[in-house]
Amino acid sequence: MARKRVTLQLSVQQAGRLRALMKKHREAETRFVDELVEERAEGLTEPVGSVQRERALARLRRQARIEGAEVRPERWPALDVLMGQAIEARLQLPDTAGPWLPLTSAEQTRLSLSGRWPACLSGCEHGTAERAFTLDDDLVLKLRTAAWRISEPVLKELEEKNLIGLQRDLSEEARAERGRLAEKLFPSSRIAREAVEWHWPFPLVAEPAS
Repeated sequence: MARKRVTLQLSVQQAGRLRALMKKHREAETRFVDELVEERAEGLTEPVGSVQRERALARLRRQARIEGAEVRPERWPALDVLMGQAIEARLQLPDTAGPWLPLTSAEQTRLSLSGRWPACLSGCEHGTAERAFTLDDDLVLKLRTAAWRISEPVLKELEEKNLIGLQRDLSEEARAERGRLAEKLFPSSRIAREAVEWHWPFPLVAEPAS
């Protein structure tokens, strides 16, 4: 299946928790390999410190790494896989499941224009962090379709009130109105943030303090 690289705005806390999870996965795989090598090295007959033993240990380590790679998708899946599963689950909830009318080519073009959507930072009170994920094409289209169709009435109101795009000369009243309407938007990143909070397949803990 074709895949697409997409950039999503997660909360700073979520980005930190995902980093911590990937570090935990890497450390677990390293332990898996080390323990396999240690266990199997007990059966070696080559003299300790000899070239032959070092070569035998290298072979054991190569094999252990291969076995680690084989079980990785099940034990320590990549973030792309986990994000895809989480978004798929989020899109099955009634508010995003549809059915939705397919996006027209014009709508897909509008979706790709940067700055067309006012910031919708629900769940990002402490800032956002961009993270790129490679997801199945069909899932990306499903995500963007749900985001657009849910947000369509609000986007229409924003356009009618001329509150779309980068405008530095808005009155305080207009800025407040844009902020109020932006809270009702459901862009792809907001759906993704809720997917991380509600449907992440692995337990997420806070990133350790550095």
